[in-house]
Amino acid sequence: MNVPVRSGGGDFAVYRTPLVSVTMASTFVLKLVSFLCIPFMTIYLSRTVDAPPYVIGAIVGLSQIGSLGAGFVSGVLADRVGKRRVLLVGLFGSSAVFLLFFLTATFLRATVAFPVLFALLNTGYGMMSAFFWPVTQVMMADSLPAERRPTVFRHRYVLTNCAVAIGPPVGAFLGIASARAAFVVSGSCYLAFSLAFWWLTRGTELGAATAPSERRSLGGALRVLGADRTFRGLTLSMVLFALAYCQIESNLSAVVSRGFADGVRFFSVLLTVNAVAVIALQPPATAIAKRLSPRRTIQLGNGLFAAVCLAFCFVEFSKAGLVALVVLVSMAEVLVVPTVSVVVDELAPPGLRGTYFGASTLRNLGLGVGPAAGGLVLAWADRSLLFAAMGLCALAAWAVIHLTLKENPGANPGPSPEPV
Repeated sequence: MNVPVRSGGGDFAVYRTPLVSVTMASTFVLKLVSFLCIPFMTIYLSRTVDAPPYVIGAIVGLSQIGSLGAGFVSGVLADRVGKRRVLLVGLFGSSAVFLLFFLTATFLRATVAFPVLFALLNTGYGMMSAFFWPVTQVMMADSLPAERRPTVFRHRYVLTNCAVAIGPPVGAFLGIASARAAFVVSGSCYLAFSLAFWWLTRGTELGAATAPSERRSLGGALRVLGADRTFRGLTLSMVLFALAYCQIESNLSAVVSRGFADGVRFFSVLLTVNAVAVIALQPPATAIAKRLSPRRTIQLGNGLFAAVCLAFCFVEFSKAGLVALVVLVSMAEVLVVPTVSVVVDELAPPGLRGTYFGASTLRNLGLGVGPAAGGLVLAWADRSLLFAAMGLCALAAWAVIHLTLKENPGANPGPSPEPV
């Protein structure tokens, strides 16, 4: 569904496509409401569940574990049965999960079943997110010519961080003082956009499946991905990067809350600093990305992340130091994450874009394992070792990109699709 975009209007010409505009609006609003509660789950559970840090980290990380298999399956299904069906399942399902979060927190908080149910719901949230977010990227890519896609991917990332800048300060009140209210707000917004996408996509090509001659079975899609060495390397590097980066949004909250009297409030400030820095650093990051190849842009981001975390092991633990850490990590984030989306789009063969974007959610393995791994480090060692481990993960990500990603990755047509 490649809708031509009229010339003129600069980068913002992409918003003349209604589907792109609504998808961008949903990106901002749904990320904002998610950040009313998701970043504070570690603190929330530590106050309501009597469990060691690594168990709480495991519960928090289950949302990312749930998205692993679901992301790949949703991508294959989007190519086979149509993007609209997969999109709506993810949206309506996420709305239902937040409603169940509210009911569990209201009626079962003091019961033995609470942590188990919370873990199951967090896994369900990850699964539903994996049905929704990758498909929105495919929809925007299909709606725009190739030269416009890097712009929309970067704008999407900026909007995500605008939402993160606003969400945590509000979440410091709603997510901690009144967690149930945050769940209700989040569920209501997901439901509203579920209805909006249902209306907007009626009778469109988004509901159409791939032609039978171009379909691949689940096993066939796995073989295409398995044969793509560049994609494998890119995914592994993102798992390692995510393993390091997720400590900022998970175990850093525990470190900060223990280290300062106003730790919860200061952690919300750090998340806001991260989001504002990502927005402010977007122009220089874009200029760098235009001068460098995708490979070198991602390597620069990984190298910066590694250097900052390793250096932080040897400086005094202070609020000023943490702010500097978050700003520099934000620069690394801006260089790496949007560029990865551009590379995935370039690598994806025709008819398999949903499969590739869905499989790229395998990077969430790092986000899923990270909170538990970081919690285990904090349980047995001090915070310096946590920052050292973050730096080493980023260094390993740099090495993987160096060994596997070509300077100018191109689309890999893959083997001929087998009849299904």
